[in-house]
Amino acid sequence: MNVCHITSVHPSNDIRIFVKQCSTLVIKGVKVTLLATHDKDEIVNGVAIKALPKRSSAFTRILLNLPLILFYTWKEKFDIYHAHDPELIPVLFMLKVIGRTVVYDMHENFPKQLESKKLSSKLKAVIGFIWPKFEYMALRKMGVVFAETSYKDDYVYVKSYVDVLNMPLVDDLRELEAVKHSRFTLGYVGGVSEDRYCVKILEALIKLQNNGVDIGFECVGPINCKATKLKINRLCSKLSNVHFYGSLPPHDAWKKMIKCHVGIAVLMPKPNYVRSYPTKLFEYLAMGMPVITSNFELYKPIVAANKVGICVDPLKPEEFELAIREFLGSKELLNVMSINTKRRFEADYNWDNELKKLLTFYNEIV
Repeated sequence: MNVCHITSVHPSNDIRIFVKQCSTLVIKGVKVTLLATHDKDEIVNGVAIKALPKRSSAFTRILLNLPLILFYTWKEKFDIYHAHDPELIPVLFMLKVIGRTVVYDMHENFPKQLESKKLSSKLKAVIGFIWPKFEYMALRKMGVVFAETSYKDDYVYVKSYVDVLNMPLVDDLRELEAVKHSRFTLGYVGGVSEDRYCVKILEALIKLQNNGVDIGFECVGPINCKATKLKINRLCSKLSNVHFYGSLPPHDAWKKMIKCHVGIAVLMPKPNYVRSYPTKLFEYLAMGMPVITSNFELYKPIVAANKVGICVDPLKPEEFELAIREFLGSKELLNVMSINTKRRFEADYNWDNELKKLLTFYNEIV
């Protein structure tokens, strides 16, 4: 099978696209080309990367790169064209019209996420009116990969689909050396923002440290908002044993996290967060780390029911602080939940299972 993965938005080393899908598909004997922003054409991990120029803005990216993508995909013949960004749906639609087999990988529920984007209310209203109608016209005629099971509720008209969740590469995580920090340490990996609770974490740590609690915090991920960065710098000046590493390659990020005792996946109740699993949740669990998460209905069957962590109301910071104190006060709780993660999650929540579903879907639609 010869498959072309396409992204105009994500980097060429994106975890879901390059690491989990393209690289593991090559291992299974699939010939894979990745059309993405990159420095040059080259082969990496057996994946043939076809480089797109890096653009300075979304406008120039759409105006200049989309025609390049359309010309390349029209000229080069593949068994499947698998695209990963909403702005590529028109390209897939045109390829479908000329008889190509296409797949749209829905990483996010775009209409839901639109509600939290920093756009004018008028522009949101226009996009919110037009885009769902275009999606209806295009997606009901192509294969769709849902990155979250909840997305199907809003896309009941999609007939050809599969759920391929962002589960961790368990074999890679098993190889890491799990030597914990001497002091109790919380870990967070992912985008650093107020919506992802990062400021609230620091505020809780200030209270705990001021009360004599010996606790640390390790954070890996980019801070893209200047105002958030200023808040974090101000709070960190009042703390000890807190480290922000910025963006790191996945393996390096995991090596930082596995030394922590508890992973944090608390998100504010935004529409797209409430109905989506954060990838970090499953990565923590695959590393044998108990978690503190939001008390969203989607999370509870994973976290609370399996007794691998504590769910808290993100709008009540006192619940987050109390959860930390529960772990601090009971080594037995920490150990039992660590054991539970290994029993439950190595078997069911891993990328191998998701890859099998993707391959089966490919074979069905070709």
